[in-house]
Amino acid sequence: MRIAFEALEPFGVRKVVSGVELLVVGLAALFGSAITAVAGLGGGILLLSVLLQFLDPLEAIPIHAVIQLASNSSRGLILRRDVDWGVVGRFSLLLLPSGVLGLLVAGAFPVNAGRIFIALFALILVWWPQGLAKISSVLGGGRRSFFALGSIAGFLNIPFGVTGPAIAPVFRRELPVRTAMVATFAMAQTFGHLAKIVLFAGNGFAYGDQLGLVAVGVTSVVVGTWCGTRVLKKLSEVFFGHLFRIALTAITLRVLLVAIVD
Repeated sequence: MRIAFEALEPFGVRKVVSGVELLVVGLAALFGSAITAVAGLGGGILLLSVLLQFLDPLEAIPIHAVIQLASNSSRGLILRRDVDWGVVGRFSLLLLPSGVLGLLVAGAFPVNAGRIFIALFALILVWWPQGLAKISSVLGGGRRSFFALGSIAGFLNIPFGVTGPAIAPVFRRELPVRTAMVATFAMAQTFGHLAKIVLFAGNGFAYGDQLGLVAVGVTSVVVGTWCGTRVLKKLSEVFFGHLFRIALTAITLRVLLVAIVD
């Protein structure tokens, strides 16, 4: 696994960020986590986009994983009564072994091409329900589809860092109640980020070099999550459905634009 990283760029290119950068990251983490708590997704991509302005990708992705671990786990904890642990267990089972495979081939993937594919895939799923049903059937159908979904997400998480938009529609399909979808997706993503943290740590990433950045991000996402979940509980199921679709569309279009421009 270490060979794969040596084929890319070395870690630790930048060990500190400025006070202004800390403020920008803190605000992005705060608003992003609040958006995710309300709409079900979106904050992770917003935060990763900001981190990539200040850090190299191989620094940004593991730091993003730590902050998002706090964001998703706090959201899952607040909404713990709504978590479908059967779905979380199925999704999490193969995250680590598939993540190891993703780590081994990380340098072989064109990152922007991969993100374009993920964004297009997400758009198709959210606007073509019949296609979503077919994908779910191919993955195994019903709750069984989460075994394969977790494996795919674990594999793609390492080279691309962004898989949420592509897998969120499957969670929404199987968990139509808004609080159950947000809570279960949050816990599933918690285990996804935990697997990513373990894999990067095993390959020499020094999280201690960015403790200040991590502390600011973690504090901000916990506050944002608390605020956002209070709003979520007041939304109707119909309004949440529209909001989820709009948010996912906006996020994927932004991912497409950034990937194409880069």
